[in-house]
Amino acid sequence: MRFIFYHHGIQGPINLRDLDRGEVRYGGSVARLRLLFWIAKRRNDVHLVGNVESGEWRGVRAEAGEKSLEILLGMDRDRDTVLVVNDPPEGIHWNLVKGLKNGNTRVIIWAGVPFHWEWLRRVKDNEVDRIVCVSRCHREAYRRYPGFEKIEVSYSGVDMDLMCAAPVAHLPGNVVLTTSAPRRTKGFHNILHAWRKIRVAVPESRLRVCGSASMHDPNADLGPTRILDADLEFEFPDFFGNPPHSIAEARIDLMGARPLSEVYSDLKAATVAVVNGNWRGSFETYCRAAVEAQVSGIPVVGAARGSLTEVVVDRKTGLLVEKEDPAALAEAIIALLKDKELRCRLGTEGKEWSKPFADFESIAPDWEGIARRAWSKEQAHAQPSPLNDLLRQIGYGSARLWVRDKIMGDR
Repeated sequence: MRFIFYHHGIQGPINLRDLDRGEVRYGGSVARLRLLFWIAKRRNDVHLVGNVESGEWRGVRAEAGEKSLEILLGMDRDRDTVLVVNDPPEGIHWNLVKGLKNGNTRVIIWAGVPFHWEWLRRVKDNEVDRIVCVSRCHREAYRRYPGFEKIEVSYSGVDMDLMCAAPVAHLPGNVVLTTSAPRRTKGFHNILHAWRKIRVAVPESRLRVCGSASMHDPNADLGPTRILDADLEFEFPDFFGNPPHSIAEARIDLMGARPLSEVYSDLKAATVAVVNGNWRGSFETYCRAAVEAQVSGIPVVGAARGSLTEVVVDRKTGLLVEKEDPAALAEAIIALLKDKELRCRLGTEGKEWSKPFADFESIAPDWEGIARRAWSKEQAHAQPSPLNDLLRQIGYGSARLWVRDKIMGDR
């Protein structure tokens, strides 16, 4: 099978060797491209094109620039090809993909985040052959809409090989570590509110922050720390009003964007991992940070929302907070900091539980199945949901799309 993965994002250009070594300092939509090496290992012909550096590494061939996509699809026109677009494209990128689609190419959108409703139309109208979501929770948001039978699920996976190789960092005891992008969209403001209570209850604890706002938005308006959004720093003057002194006094370590090997070293030495603490707005479609923590044997704390309720088992591999309250978030973290036996139990359970969400070796075959179903026009595998399936069948989703058309005037 020939797979062509098109990375059209602004993150890059990506070097294959750096990607393999975990030295690419970008978010999950780029990090998950390491899966390509495992797809290639299964004797598939795998290419990565777009915002990349040309080269070849571990069976994956990279070709720089959009022109390379046109050239690759022009070669061996009779050969069955799967074009996987890394995140839904816009503007010229979508026009390029649409213009190159032919009878021997199947177009798959790899959607790591909630996607615009117009993609439901495109999959229904066969402009797109499949959309791949990164969790069941992510896919369920679209069950009532036409085209759902072409929406697949495959977890993003995490770098278990790099994690195993990373040495354990030398960190002081009681480290609360967050590896999600430290922004409001990830609930970092709630974590900071919780930190005020945690540092009183457990004075020797430290909050270690791996990542920066610019990982998600290179044009983010950063504050004096050059790591956090300016408005976030303004909201917490007791922490960030007089850097670096106020930050040190608050026992906060702002590490910025770092190579994965360093992040994993810290993670293996942490006491507690706190992930998305946001109960409003955008939700986690996968939560790579939560899966990484569990693979490392570290208990997780986060909001009981989105995919976190799918990849984390409350009170078995972590503590999920139902209540929209930073104080409740703080209480969960404090409970783990003070109870070593509970931490050990949750951490041990998490290692085994997280493997199906994490292991590239077992996730790579998913893509061969998705490709085969795209070619055969077979429905995606999904457990039935009688009410939502009925609503789709009687046209609930189609009616909503029609109303949106009228309101938005798109057609």
